[in-house]
Amino acid sequence: MRTRADSPTKTCTAPGCNGALRARGLCSTHYNQRHQPNRHASHTVACTVCGTEVQRPTKARRRPTCSVACRTLLQHGASSGMTGTYDWARDAAIRARRAGATVIEVFDRSEVFVRDQWICQLCGLPTDVTASPFDPSSPTVDHIVPLSKGGEHTLANTQCSHLGCNSSKSDHAA
Repeated sequence: MRTRADSPTKTCTAPGCNGALRARGLCSTHYNQRHQPNRHASHTVACTVCGTEVQRPTKARRRPTCSVACRTLLQHGASSGMTGTYDWARDAAIRARRAGATVIEVFDRSEVFVRDQWICQLCGLPTDVTASPFDPSSPTVDHIVPLSKGGEHTLANTQCSHLGCNSSKSDHAA
């Protein structure tokens, strides 16, 4: 049902804005800025890898990084040729403990990749070592029996997989 506010001739009353009128004489952007100023509030946090301050939304779920280089280091570890203080093996063990899993051994992700010859164990295709950490073809470590389903954090319970395949698998057993 169309309302008067949905009319194509009505525009926002904010100076210089030609957006469609939504409520109280404003477009949705200006309405939210004026009447809900903390809706998407951000705060300053330290980059997980290098410690640089980063502005992040309050409800952000990913670990904060300041650049693609730091995100790559976080995703691929030091084996990607980058330097930094981040230790993937230690962080993976901490995440496994938080998930309620038993940590039998601490290992580096490169051990998994080399053992599996950089081939995705879910689809059988090679992973792209040079891909961005956001690329679905980039390599990730997958727990065969998910930690949330009682799997252990061991080298034997992990496999190399594409980011896309690992995301599709989610927390289901292979």
